Amino acid sequence: MKVHFIRSGEHRYSMRIERGKGPALVMDPAPGFDPDLPHDMVHFVVEAALGLKTGVFGQIAAGGNAGSFRVETADGEMSAKERQRAVRKQGVKGAKLVKAQGREGELSELAAFLFDIDWRSETRPDSAAQRAALGEAERTRQSLSADERARIDAARPTVFEAFDRLSGQWRALRPGAALVLEWPGLQPIG
Repeated sequence: MKVHFIRSGEHRYSMRIERGKGPALVMDPAPGFDPDLPHDMVHFVVEAALGLKTGVFGQIAAGGNAGSFRVETADGEMSAKERQRAVRKQGVKGAKLVKAQGREGELSELAAFLFDIDWRSETRPDSAAQRAALGEAERTRQSLSADERARIDAARPTVFEAFDRLSGQWRALRPGAALVLEWPGLQPIG
């Protein structure tokens, strides 16, 4: 599965996902633009490093839409009836996967938040907002089991190295260009 993180504007990004089975998915615009590392790229790295199978990208790889992507259809590619059927089928499969994700889906969100706050705290100046974010991260960390904390701690070097590398590549993109990752790898392709 190839995930295209597209810098679609100065302060905007979109995503396109090509899967071996099923139609391509798109999200445009995607939420959480950041000039250093967009929100969904944080999720991609964290889920790949932790080996999460039912987080956002695991669900998509399994044929779902993670509740937020839509089926990409080109004009004339399929009839309105075929397009409707594909969208409905994708929605049903996606809803089943979201419902079945269990703790991994929640862990994806919590771990992405923790890694993002910790990584950015190294470059952000000290401020009341930064201290509040770090306090929230500590409370979140305490809500995890000992095994989950250990799993996150073990992945930290891999995640931070990927964040550093991908952030440099993301910042260098001009509008219209894409950074493409192949799930669950952490090296850009193409």
